[in-house]
Amino acid sequence: MTGRDYKAFLTHHRTGPKEIGRAYESDKLLIRMTQGLGSSRYVTPDYEKLKALTLEKKITGNRSLIKVNRLAAISKASQESSLLKQHRMVWQKEVLRLDAVRKRAEAEQALVFQSGMSEKSSISMFMLDVEDQELEAKAQLKDFKASTVDPIWTLREDLQAWLSEHSIRLRGRSPPTENLTEQHAKISETVESVYEQQQAILDRLGHEQLSLEQDLNSNYLRSLFAGAEKWVVEGVPVEAQVLVCPDMELRDSVLSEFVVLDQKYLRRLRELDKLHPDVLRSDTGGWSDQDHFAFQAIVDQYPHDLSNRRSLYINRLRRQLPHKTRADVVAHEDWTLSNRFYTEHRRTLINCWARDKQELYDKAVAVFADACLAQELQQATAINIQRQDEICRELAQKVQRWREQKLEAMRLEDEMASQRRQVFEQQRIKEQEAEKKKRALNKQKLDVYHTKQLKEQEAREREGKQRLLELQEAMAQQAQQDKERVAYRETLIEERLQKQQEERRREAEEEIERERRLDAIRQMVEVHVEHDPQRVFQATKAFNAHLGIGVDEDINIQKPLFDARGFTSEQVMADPRVKLEEALRRAGLHQNPYARVMLKDVKPLRPPRKDQESTVFKDVDK
Repeated sequence: MTGRDYKAFLTHHRTGPKEIGRAYESDKLLIRMTQGLGSSRYVTPDYEKLKALTLEKKITGNRSLIKVNRLAAISKASQESSLLKQHRMVWQKEVLRLDAVRKRAEAEQALVFQSGMSEKSSISMFMLDVEDQELEAKAQLKDFKASTVDPIWTLREDLQAWLSEHSIRLRGRSPPTENLTEQHAKISETVESVYEQQQAILDRLGHEQLSLEQDLNSNYLRSLFAGAEKWVVEGVPVEAQVLVCPDMELRDSVLSEFVVLDQKYLRRLRELDKLHPDVLRSDTGGWSDQDHFAFQAIVDQYPHDLSNRRSLYINRLRRQLPHKTRADVVAHEDWTLSNRFYTEHRRTLINCWARDKQELYDKAVAVFADACLAQELQQATAINIQRQDEICRELAQKVQRWREQKLEAMRLEDEMASQRRQVFEQQRIKEQEAEKKKRALNKQKLDVYHTKQLKEQEAREREGKQRLLELQEAMAQQAQQDKERVAYRETLIEERLQKQQEERRREAEEEIERERRLDAIRQMVEVHVEHDPQRVFQATKAFNAHLGIGVDEDINIQKPLFDARGFTSEQVMADPRVKLEEALRRAGLHQNPYARVMLKDVKPLRPPRKDQESTVFKDVDK
């Protein structure tokens, strides 16, 4: 702060000497003492007016606050409806997806079952065991239903029959009897007992469900079905240890690479575990199994391309898991992302480890094979050099023997060729003579064949002429028969036309007679009313009766329009068929075929009238 801006911090600034300022202040005090509260500088407030103004402002403010609260409630309800609509759409898609997955799984299961049954293997035996277990489960379910559910339905039907029988007395229209009160008490005790039994059964089923879930979540089953995560056996593989290599130093150096590779990947896995201690601390992030499963199922339902996905599934989690706060949900979401990253990174490292180890094994196999091949080549080279001289000597001896054999073979071939030429000439002369004889014999056979063909042709011509004559005679007879049939048909057509003309004539006469009778009936029912134009403006008899004009008798307007005819509950229960059905139902035999036959044969108290018998189902019974 400086001296130049000091005046800006004073509320009242006066210029002049200090004595003038003190005199001015004393004058102000004197005026206040002389004039009192009625000073011209002060005005007496109107408290009633101020209270009314304050009340008006308060009412206006309350109205504005109510309107704002109403708009906020409407906005909140609209936002809530929009959220529920989005949740409903996501859930419907998830239901459709789960239904498709279920159908595909059932189809695959049926396909596996069929293929397993078609093969004589361990799979077929397993599928047979599965089928036996399924049949046993169905039988147990049927027994359970027969022992628990069916009695409940039977009790319900009995109670409905008892209530329909005693409905009038139970509603208070007639005083209940002592027997009815005792029956009602017994029924109440029976219902309570059945309720307690059903509750005990439900509790036992709940305990069995919990025990089965614990068995399914046991470490043994998890170890059996933990094949999703692959693991690599540390150390040198057994397959690599049995490989043969002539160079021991090369073999030791190659096998030591397996240990180096294992150490490298184990070190990376330990570093990954150190970076994610919270993931290793718990399998569910500190939540219960049910809450963690619900969290995963809800998050997976919302696709990644959905707008505002995170806020939607967090809102859904807050609704479905009300005991978890938003901070707990967000913290578990971070843990889930960290767990997913850790799992994927670990799976990637293990897969890379297995792949590198397999590649190293393939490379070791190739290197050892090359080393063995090189050793074999060296040994083969030494053996070849040693045997080369022996082979050369043997080849020289073979060439000499071959030359001598070749000369002898040429001499023998010349002798055999001269002999073959002589034999060929003799054979050619014999063949020429045989050919001449064969031609002469063929010529003689050809002449005999031509003679035989001419005779057969003449015989066929005679048969053809005979057949033609027979066909002409048959056609002439058929033509005569056709003429007779045409004449007969024309006669039938003329008779049919005459009958049709007679029928039309008779129908015309019947139509004329029917019109004559209708005219007579019309004349009988024809209306004969005098011409009275004023009748339109007069009151009707119904209107006069409504006003009481010209009505002598007392009309009860409360009387129903139609008489109700029916049966009371006592009359219905007096029917022997109803009594028999109730007794059979009480004994549990109402679904028996013999019971249906008995109900069919029981006659009512009074036989039905002849005009009320139905003929609709008589043909069905036959």
